[in-house]
Amino acid sequence: MLAIKRLEAISRLLAETGSVDASQLSEKFAVTPKTIRKDLDTLESMGLLERVHGGAILKNTANSMFPIERRKLQHLAEKQRIGLAALEYIEEGDTLILDGGTTTIELARLLGDKNLLVVVSDLNIAMELMHKPNINLFVAGGRLRREGAFTLVGRDTERMLEKYLVKKVFLGTSALDLDSGLSVLNSEEAEVKKAMIDSARQVLCLADYSKFHHSAFAPFCPLEKISTIITDSRISAEDEQALRNRGLQVHIA
Repeated sequence: MLAIKRLEAISRLLAETGSVDASQLSEKFAVTPKTIRKDLDTLESMGLLERVHGGAILKNTANSMFPIERRKLQHLAEKQRIGLAALEYIEEGDTLILDGGTTTIELARLLGDKNLLVVVSDLNIAMELMHKPNINLFVAGGRLRREGAFTLVGRDTERMLEKYLVKKVFLGTSALDLDSGLSVLNSEEAEVKKAMIDSARQVLCLADYSKFHHSAFAPFCPLEKISTIITDSRISAEDEQALRNRGLQVHIA
């Protein structure tokens, strides 16, 4: 098993059970205890777990990147304001890709007044849009990922996205680091996001400030590819200026 796949699997186990045993992981993945210790060190450096004797426990912080059901309830007011701010960037007749996530779904809930073509790969967002007659809705096919979200992933999803060219993509992210850019916990999800970016003329990122100064092990977008970041008022003046110095527009909701 590739290292990134193993890290993803350990992350899922942590989200499901709250703890992992190093010796059991070594046996499960048929790798040495040293390899598992290195994996746990990597996840600890990302702020995802806390090492304990013989294994690790899920790091229970307000800024935890998983599980998604918990994150849906965190920073909800900020996510709703970010969704409302993002609505300002959408014009009549626009063609859009709307990424999955707990912040982009707040934008999806506000759509419907304008005539739009919207491409999605998240079934929760598709459900939000399916009864809105002004939305010409396209749902990318592919394999359904049920781990924490109902997104479509895999090469079939990427191929469908590669067929289109839209004006704007609204991205979600698990983490935002000023050096390494945007990243997520799942490598398949990262590849779908890359295809979204390549299919859009303008890239906008929706990220509440709890996502800042974190990184996950599947990067998908350097900051230089983003035109606008929409975040909340908790952002520090230093971080706002650092983003503007990189050429990004910063919209504080």
